[in-house]
Amino acid sequence: MGNPYEANYGYEKSSREQTCHCGAVFHVSVPGQKGHEEPEEYYCPECHCEYKARASMSPTVTLISGRTDGKTGSC
Repeated sequence: MGNPYEANYGYEKSSREQTCHCGAVFHVSVPGQKGHEEPEEYYCPECHCEYKARASMSPTVTLISGRTDGKTGSC
């Protein structure tokens, strides 16, 4: 059908492993859709620190390993 970046349907724009300042490691899947991308927030699943990505909707976050900073509070 052609390049998904040229079509007007959703796709996985990027997928990565990210480490938060609290030490938690999580997987981030960023959805994309041509013409429908804006800054979208996503949060560390452990300390709730906010991050942003340009996406068509909020990125999906999956915890890989918990925080290592010894704290229990939010970001």
